[in-house]
Amino acid sequence: MRLDGDEISALQRKTEWDHQQWPIAGPLLDSVGVDAPLSQQFSAVPSATADTLAERTYARLRYALIVGQFAPGECITLGALARQLGTSVTPVRDALSRLAAADALHQNRQSGVVVPLLSRPDLDELCRLRLAIEGFAFANAAPRHRVSDWRVFKVLHADLCRAAERDDPVRFAAAVWSVRAAILGLVRSSMLAMLVDRIWCRLGPTFTHMAADIARRRHISCHLGAIVAAIGGRDLDQARRAVADEIAIGTVPACSANVDEQPAPSLVPIVAIAGRKGTSHSESGADHV
Repeated sequence: MRLDGDEISALQRKTEWDHQQWPIAGPLLDSVGVDAPLSQQFSAVPSATADTLAERTYARLRYALIVGQFAPGECITLGALARQLGTSVTPVRDALSRLAAADALHQNRQSGVVVPLLSRPDLDELCRLRLAIEGFAFANAAPRHRVSDWRVFKVLHADLCRAAERDDPVRFAAAVWSVRAAILGLVRSSMLAMLVDRIWCRLGPTFTHMAADIARRRHISCHLGAIVAAIGGRDLDQARRAVADEIAIGTVPACSANVDEQPAPSLVPIVAIAGRKGTSHSESGADHV
């Protein structure tokens, strides 16, 4: 879909208003969905600060790994990827080299660049890293959450619940990333954001592969809903516990997750996991944030 000049100006004005109203979570609302073609999806990632072709290409490929647009074990062909992005091979090669240096990709002399296949020890290590880094990020962001931010969390979580019911793991992973980045209050240029990005560049393809299971998608949605409800109720201890629970269920292998089938979450879910039983978002006391 192409936008004319008036539509673009209106979208820019809305984005500016969103950012003023929701200083922490507002920027997440201006990301383009994953229904777009691959090249458009890549160009839709938050990369406004990237002022060179090389940086934009790197940001696009980094986001593609985070949301699992590449599968574990997939071999990435330089020429084909450059054609998808509509650019030359030079910025793509540079971006892939940077991602390989960060251990998000593996370089192989025979097959080129390969998305890692993570073992159980790899996932255990990533789980511990997530608990340490994302746990710290949440502890840092939670006291600054406002009522307006919490309302955005609800909007993003409602979109996540809809994505969980679709047979589209990449769309689900993108929705999870939006909710997580908002809740953690990640600022794109911060050291915390760079550390979280690096973890998810490595974890993203495996996370999305595991999200092919609808029971897992629903379970993750419920845990993220528990975080949002706890934030609304200003129960930060409960929110921190819910963050740890969500990290565990989102990182362990599918064969070890012990995830039971969950009923489809409603658009404004009633939290039954790690929250007050029978308490909905509208009753969580968020107006006192």
